[in-house]
Amino acid sequence: MSYLLEVLGRGLISRLSDVFQSRLHQVQPADRAELLELLKHEPERHDFQLELGFSYLQDKDVAQARDAFERASQIDPECALTRVALACCLEEFGQLSDATEQLNLATNLDPDDAAIQFSMGYCHERENRIGEAITHYRHALQICPNLRNARQRLAAIYLRQSKLPEAIEQYQELLIDDPGSVDLHLTVGNLRLRNNDPNGAIESFERALTIEPDNWQARNDLVDTLEQAGLLREAIEQMHTMVQKQPDFADNYLRLGDLYARAGNDQAALKFYMHAVDLHPGFLEATVKVGTQHLRAGRHTDSATWFSRAIEINDRLLTAYVGLGVAQYEAGRETEAASSFDLAASIEPNSTLLYSEMARLQLKCAVQQEAADYLDLAPPEVAGPPEERIDNLIDQQIERHRETAQQHPNHPDAHYRLGLLLRQQGYLDEAIDHFKQAVEINPSYTKALIKLGLAQQEAGQIEESIQSLQQALALHPEYVDLHYRLGLMFADHRQFELAVEQFDRVIASKPDHLDARENLAISLENMGLIDRARAMWFRISELAPQSPQGERARAAAKRP
Repeated sequence: MSYLLEVLGRGLISRLSDVFQSRLHQVQPADRAELLELLKHEPERHDFQLELGFSYLQDKDVAQARDAFERASQIDPECALTRVALACCLEEFGQLSDATEQLNLATNLDPDDAAIQFSMGYCHERENRIGEAITHYRHALQICPNLRNARQRLAAIYLRQSKLPEAIEQYQELLIDDPGSVDLHLTVGNLRLRNNDPNGAIESFERALTIEPDNWQARNDLVDTLEQAGLLREAIEQMHTMVQKQPDFADNYLRLGDLYARAGNDQAALKFYMHAVDLHPGFLEATVKVGTQHLRAGRHTDSATWFSRAIEINDRLLTAYVGLGVAQYEAGRETEAASSFDLAASIEPNSTLLYSEMARLQLKCAVQQEAADYLDLAPPEVAGPPEERIDNLIDQQIERHRETAQQHPNHPDAHYRLGLLLRQQGYLDEAIDHFKQAVEINPSYTKALIKLGLAQQEAGQIEESIQSLQQALALHPEYVDLHYRLGLMFADHRQFELAVEQFDRVIASKPDHLDARENLAISLENMGLIDRARAMWFRISELAPQSPQGERARAAAKRP
């Protein structure tokens, strides 16, 4: 269900002003003191009041800006820009109905403005006036057919209403403008699967897998020959020529990075690996190699952050293979389905291996920090200095994860992460048990369902495996509705902050309800509203909250 839940989180905006950024900055106001002096003599000058409002807005003084825009709207009720600016200020203060009223007046003044139409739709959607929201979103698309946010919000509404053909239509329109988007093909595949069109789903999943850069096989015979002959400088020169001829091919930059890494030029290698990632953010191999370069340089926090990103990319690829297998199974093509599940199983260890490496890195950093003060501070029961304990870091992390799961038995993520480490170390049965516990606590925890299904496949539990993988892609209306409403709340920063503040007061008096916060975080991750990679590194660092490296890890996780 993960990609379908992401549909509900797409197209959301945190502030109404985000829609009108360019418009709100097009007026360059004069000096405020000068404007105030001019208004003393000509208080009915609309342009002076409007400039004064923008002057306050530039200084983030929204209250004064609102007052100035209100005065400007009274002077000239026919100015659409004034209405829009006032609506943005009112929305900032949580006065959504008043903001909608101003946008409605702006719509009457300029009915063919796509941004105003979208904003009207968005305000109506937040007010749960869904019919009116659909009308304005569709009007916005008539004016501007490639307005991405409008299509995304329409698809979210249709998914909530179980109108899957209409949701599919919106994403197929998005694919016209962005045919190379893996995420869009995966979304259409999942929607088609749930719309009882397994053959159409197979087509979409196969297209997504074809686009994935890690399935490309770009090679150059001359570069291969030069590299095999040990002529690295000449091979690098040849690759630079290829890059100049094909500057948009991410795999060329990856190959160039490999050559520089082999030549010992780590700085140049990192540069070209990063360029490959910039060209294609979903390039798994390039992402892993960026992490590896940071690891070689001793930048463990940066390395772990990139490995965490790689896990998310690998999990996306994993979801594509699982989706393809489930679609094939439901289409009666069981032999092909088994092959797709085998392919999923073959790449799944990448995620567990990378997570184990992240966990090892975090603890290694903490152990190395101890080494400096070992002689004075090491407890008597520790056998040997910290550096001698590094080889046993995964087992130590398993114990830390196991302790966390015991202390917080209702936290699904604690069981999920423990399951990853256990599976990596070969404790398959115990890993299955913890994946099951994670799913029992949160039935919409898609990653845990997929890991459970593949672990069951490895254990020979074929029927249970297929059931788990089908459940991972199932669509439950109650979860869809919950995630839809949560997404709208999260997008409204004022409402969400108040909700979290109230939630914090509740859990302060009832510590046993902490699992609810974990499930909230997982729901936001399901919709892509929280950076999953940073969240994972943050959670690992929490296992050693007092270590300086843990502090740096959390600081890195919070960076925008």
